[in-house]
Amino acid sequence: MRILLSTGSAASVSQSSNAPWRLLAGLHDGVLSAKSLVLHEHLSAAVDWIERARLAGGDGGISKGFDLLRRRWAPSYPETTGYTVPTLLNAALVLDRPALRALALSLADYLLGNLTPEGGVGHWTGSDSGPIVFDTGQVIFGWIAAYDAIGDDRYLRAAVRAGDWLVAVQDPSGSWKDHQHLGVEKVIDTRVAWALLELNRRFACEAYVHAAVGNLEWALRNQDADGWFRRCTFVDGGDPFTHTLAYTAEGLFECGCLLSEARYIDAASRTADMLLLRQRTDGGLASTYVADWRETSRSSCLTGDCQMGRLWLRMYEVRDDEAYLNAAERAIAYVASTQDLRTSSKNIRGAIAGSCPIYGQYERLKYPNWAAKFFADSLLTLNKVRTGGSPLPYVG
Repeated sequence: MRILLSTGSAASVSQSSNAPWRLLAGLHDGVLSAKSLVLHEHLSAAVDWIERARLAGGDGGISKGFDLLRRRWAPSYPETTGYTVPTLLNAALVLDRPALRALALSLADYLLGNLTPEGGVGHWTGSDSGPIVFDTGQVIFGWIAAYDAIGDDRYLRAAVRAGDWLVAVQDPSGSWKDHQHLGVEKVIDTRVAWALLELNRRFACEAYVHAAVGNLEWALRNQDADGWFRRCTFVDGGDPFTHTLAYTAEGLFECGCLLSEARYIDAASRTADMLLLRQRTDGGLASTYVADWRETSRSSCLTGDCQMGRLWLRMYEVRDDEAYLNAAERAIAYVASTQDLRTSSKNIRGAIAGSCPIYGQYERLKYPNWAAKFFADSLLTLNKVRTGGSPLPYVG
C-alpha cells in the first residue's frame, strides 16, 4: 500500500530508480488512512534506520549519524536522542510496533545517565565543558514523553532538574547568553521555551512560564518585519539554515498555541509564509537565506524541508488554508524522493541525508539522525491531518 499525496503533478517528484517515492497524482482529496501509513515503506524505513543508529551508538543512545565519506558512525548524540523519544512513541502507536515504545523508553533511561551535576545535558562531543542550553531543552522533551507513557517519576524528576537549571542560567534579557554551543546565543532557543511550557503542564511552576515568555519576547526582538531572524546561526557570521529558521518558527508557534498567544503564532506564520513563497518547483527550499530572504545556496537542507512540512501542516490545522497543506505535501514528497529504500547498505537504507544533493552545504556527505526524526514527524503529522485523527500524544 502506498501513501497518497498530491503535489500538483507527478512530474514534480522524480520517478528515477534513485527516487523510490511512489506518488499517486490527482488524489488531492483522497484520504491517507492510518492503515495505508502503517504499511507504508517510507516511515517504517526511517524508524528502522533510527533503530540501527541506536545500535551504532554503542552506549544506548542514538548515533549522531553516518558519515558517508569516512564510512563510519559518529558517537551518540544526547540532544537529538532526546527529541527522538516522542517520535518513536508516536510511531509505535501508528505503526503498531510495540518494540519502538520499548526502544524509546530505553533511550529515556540512557539520557538519565547524561545529566551533568548542574542538572543539564552536554553536547555530543562531550560534556567536559558543562551543560548546553539547547541540548538540555530537547532532552526534556524525551523525559516528558517517557513520563507521559508510563508515569515513571524518574523522568519527571530529571526534567524538573533540567528545567530549574535552565531558569537559573537565563539572562535577564530573556536570552540564554551562556552555556551555548560554540558560545553563540541563538533564537532557536524558542524550542527550549516550548520544552519549559510542556514541562509546566506536568509540573506547574510559574518560573518555567516566565522564562519561556522572556525568551519568546527576546526572539521577537530579533525578528525582522518580513519574518527573517537575526541570531539564527550556529556560528557568528554564518547564514541561517532553513533548519534553524524552522526551529525558531516552530518554537514560537507551539508556544503560541500553549499560551493562546496570537502574537507568537503570527510571528511563526510570517516566517512560514515567506518560506512558502520561496518553495522551489521540486518542493524543496534553499539551505540558507540571508536578510530579505535572499537564497545563498543551491542545495536544500532536507531537515529544514521536513520541519517546514510539519510546521505548514500545523499552520493548516490552525488556519485552514489549503496553501499550507499543499506546500507540506510537496515538501514531504520531495524529501521522500531522496530516501534510498533499495540499497543493500544498512548504513544508508531509510536514512535522510543532510543535504540534497548530498554534497550540499548542510551536514555535507552525512546522514544525521535528526533528519530521519523530522521526516518521521512530518509523515506522522500528515497522517493525522489527512485522517482527521486525534492529536499525536507525544510532543517534541
